[in-house]
Amino acid sequence: MRNRVLFVCVLAFWLCGVGCQTRSKRAVVVAKPVEISPSRISTLSEQQLVSLDWHSPNRTGARVKGKRVVPGPGVEFDIYFPSNNPGSRSLNFVSSGEGGRGSLVGADTRNHEAFALKLTLVSIDGQSEPGLKQKLVAGAVIGPTATGQLCSYEPVTLGLAASEKTVIAKTPVSTDKVYEVGFHVHMLNPQDWNRLGSMVTLRVEPVKYGPRGTEPRLEAGRWTRQPSGAWQLQQVYGK
Repeated sequence: MRNRVLFVCVLAFWLCGVGCQTRSKRAVVVAKPVEISPSRISTLSEQQLVSLDWHSPNRTGARVKGKRVVPGPGVEFDIYFPSNNPGSRSLNFVSSGEGGRGSLVGADTRNHEAFALKLTLVSIDGQSEPGLKQKLVAGAVIGPTATGQLCSYEPVTLGLAASEKTVIAKTPVSTDKVYEVGFHVHMLNPQDWNRLGSMVTLRVEPVKYGPRGTEPRLEAGRWTRQPSGAWQLQQVYGK
């Protein structure tokens, strides 16, 4: 078991929908998956998942309409896609230096080589039948990247069939401190989705490994930017 590599997250991927972008708006390049020791993989605790609070300011874009803690531990997010049109069928939900409280911004990632989350598609418009054809592309988002992108993720597929219902997404880490962290989802095969909008419930959980099921969480909490431009940790949580 020690030699088994834990595959967990996601790296840079670009579709017609909204995803991680560079400040120069260059296209994201998909990188080859990297094999990483489980001891070098970080995740988010339940409390840190609850702290995610930022998405694109696009008024017609997808939105998180509700979030709640569930046994697991984990957090369920109710995500509304207004339509299956470009700009309305994709979501990054993160803690970010671009907006929101930025509770996890500045988290130290120097001891981590990858970031991972466990993702489960619970329902689509209140239905959970395995035969439903709608699917999502999802990923664990973290950034910035070594190439100057705001964030990146490695895509995984989520569906309601048993083989696709739960996945572990893993994204290599290439930064010393977090500027953006969370998860991404967008419609796969948009023509299969309701053009008038859809509500998706997604469960996001910390990734556990080892005999004790430990969670290698990011050390993050209330970070504030100082006049010098440096980030200072005021209060650690998720411990």
